[in-house]
Amino acid sequence: MYLAPDEEEQAVATAAAEFLAEVIPIERLHRPAGMDLSLNQLQSLASMDWFSMLVPEEAGGSGLSAVEHALFFREVGRQCGPVEILAQALAALMLAENDLSKGISNGQDKVCLAVRDAQVGFRLLGSTDARYALLGEPQTAALIPLTDHPSTACAPLDPATSMRVCPTLPEPVATAPGGLFFGLGQLGVAAMLVGCAETALALIVEYAKVRETFGKKIGSYQAVRHPCANMALHVESARAQLWFAATALKERHPDAGTHLHTAKHLANEAALHNADTNIQLHGGIGVTDEHDAHLLLKHALLLERLFGDKRRLLKQLLHAKLEA
Repeated sequence: MYLAPDEEEQAVATAAAEFLAEVIPIERLHRPAGMDLSLNQLQSLASMDWFSMLVPEEAGGSGLSAVEHALFFREVGRQCGPVEILAQALAALMLAENDLSKGISNGQDKVCLAVRDAQVGFRLLGSTDARYALLGEPQTAALIPLTDHPSTACAPLDPATSMRVCPTLPEPVATAPGGLFFGLGQLGVAAMLVGCAETALALIVEYAKVRETFGKKIGSYQAVRHPCANMALHVESARAQLWFAATALKERHPDAGTHLHTAKHLANEAALHNADTNIQLHGGIGVTDEHDAHLLLKHALLLERLFGDKRRLLKQLLHAKLEA
C-alpha cells in the first residue's frame, strides 16, 4: 500500500493546479459574477476531461483512480472551487454507459448538488441553471432532473456556491448504489477541505514574513509562530489520512469506509481551525471583503456539512473496526 502519490499522480496534481489557477482563480470571488461556474468555465474543465477522470477508458473516460480524484479536488479546494464541480464528476461516472452522459461529461448540461434538509426538504448547491441535481447518500445516489422544477433562491454563506431550496424533488432519471458515490463524494470534499487548510497556512506564513510590528516581522514572535506550527500539524495529519483513505478506496480495502470517515473528520477540523486562525493572525484585514481569508472560512463551513458532519462522522467512527 503506497501512502504518498507517485510521480505520475503528482503530475496530475501539477496540471490541475496550473489549470484551475487560470480558469477558476480564487480572485474571481471578489468580482460580482464570481459565484458558480459559467458555461465557458464548465466547458473548459470538460475539455481537459476533469469530469471524466474516474470514468473507465472503455466508456470514453480517463480511467484514473481515487488517488487522482483526491489530488484534483485538493487543488479545487485551494481555489475555493464550487461544489458543483464534484457533482458534475460524480454524475459523469454514474452515467458512464448512459445516453445522458455525453452532455454532462462535455459540460453542456450543468449538475448541482442536492442535500436533504429536514426543515426545508432539499437544498440545491450550485448554478441556478443546472439541468440536473445529484443526490448522493450512503444508500443510494440519484440524478434528478430540474427543468421547470420550482425552487426558491436563498442567500448563501459561501460566496463560491449559490443555494436554492425546494420541498420535494422529481423522480430520478438514473440511480446507483450509494456506497461508491458517497465514498467518492466524501473523499472529494475532504480533499477540498485539505486544500483550504493548506491555502490558509500559506497565506499566514507569507504574511508573517512581511508584516512588521515594533520593528520586527510578526513571524519572529512566538504568539504567531506557535499557531502557525499548529496549523501545519493539522494540515499534515489531514493530508496523510487523505492519501491513506484514497489508496484504501483505490485498492478496495474492506475498511476503506472507516478511513474515509476519518479523512473527512480530520479535514473538517484542519480547514475550520486553519481558516479561523488565519483570520485571527491577520487581524482586522482578515475580515475585509478584498482579502481571501474570509472566503476560505466560509467555504470550509459549507464543505464541513457535506458528506458527513462532525456528529455523524464521530458516530460512525465510535464502533468502527479496522482491517488487521
